[in-house]
Amino acid sequence: MNLAALLRDELQAVERLKRLLTAEYDALKSRDVAGLEHAVAEKHVCLDDLRGLIAHRLHDLQALGFSADAQGLAAYLETLPVPERAEAGKLWAALTQATEQVHQQNEVNGTVIAASRHHVERTLAILRGRDSLDFLYDQETRKVFSGSTQPIAKA
Repeated sequence: MNLAALLRDELQAVERLKRLLTAEYDALKSRDVAGLEHAVAEKHVCLDDLRGLIAHRLHDLQALGFSADAQGLAAYLETLPVPERAEAGKLWAALTQATEQVHQQNEVNGTVIAASRHHVERTLAILRGRDSLDFLYDQETRKVFSGSTQPIAKA
């Protein structure tokens, strides 16, 4: 297994995902529906590619007798010659950092989406003549306004 090559491919995929999440954020902020749809579609393709790369690395680790987790990777790194270990270690550190940045950008995007959804729900409630805070959730987690004839709970 050429761990450095696998990690390099994963890092490229994560960097691409980071760019797509940034494009998604920009589209969300500017309310660019076409841009958002494009970014989301590309993001799904990128995520599928990334899942495949990760599965390949984990499969290779298991095939060599190591666990398919960070400890298995660390144990495998220890078996490599020093130059290869140093290169793979740097790539793993860069991949870990890039993954954290992707996670943070995804959290930001989620916050923007939640805020936009809240705004739309409040606007719709006002247009319907309801108090936007005057609702509960039924067992299917759908909003039920207090003026509704549906029961809040079933026995």
